[in-house]
Amino acid sequence: MDEYRKILSKYVPENAVLPVIDLLNNYPELYLKITRARTTKLGDFRIYHAKKQQITVNHNLNKYQFLLTLLHEIAHFITYKNNGRKVKPHGAEWKLIYGSLIKEYLNYDAFPENLKDDLYKYANNPKASTSGDGMIFIKLSEYDNDKDERLKYVLELEKGTIFAMDNGEVYRLGEKRRTRYKCINLKNNKTYLVTQNARVLPIKNEDL
Repeated sequence: MDEYRKILSKYVPENAVLPVIDLLNNYPELYLKITRARTTKLGDFRIYHAKKQQITVNHNLNKYQFLLTLLHEIAHFITYKNNGRKVKPHGAEWKLIYGSLIKEYLNYDAFPENLKDDLYKYANNPKASTSGDGMIFIKLSEYDNDKDERLKYVLELEKGTIFAMDNGEVYRLGEKRRTRYKCINLKNNKTYLVTQNARVLPIKNEDL
């Protein structure tokens, strides 16, 4: 217990530490692995065999994003435990479990006041990723430890804005398609889809 508490206190809000430990202790076959930062996902759920399943969460998330991601993956595990592979990964069964977990941790005061109303609404019909709800994602990002004020999320930019990705490629923002935007690469004039939660550097026309 003390070892778990020491580790988890680094990653989740204080009011959530003991409830998370109790939740994980209910499922001895479930392992939590805290991983390096990954650009393609915040966490995942893996099935190894009947007596071992694993969830992973990126280490670099702020405490509130870490907790939401952890609950997201635990909901996948519980959905699998209850239904096997017979249901969709982000179907009605998963939404009900994940939404219930979010509401439970809202009752523990594990989230700041400015997130509570949005998270309660989100919990009634959660999406496959918090990045699918732009406003929640932006509010969560306010608590990032490594926030660079020069960078913006794509979903914050106006159509036509020119921006640079972290690989140096420069794009012009186009129309939105669900959670991605059509963007024109200014070097080869080709169109690419860029996720709305990509952090990019806006560029003024005169700086090109």
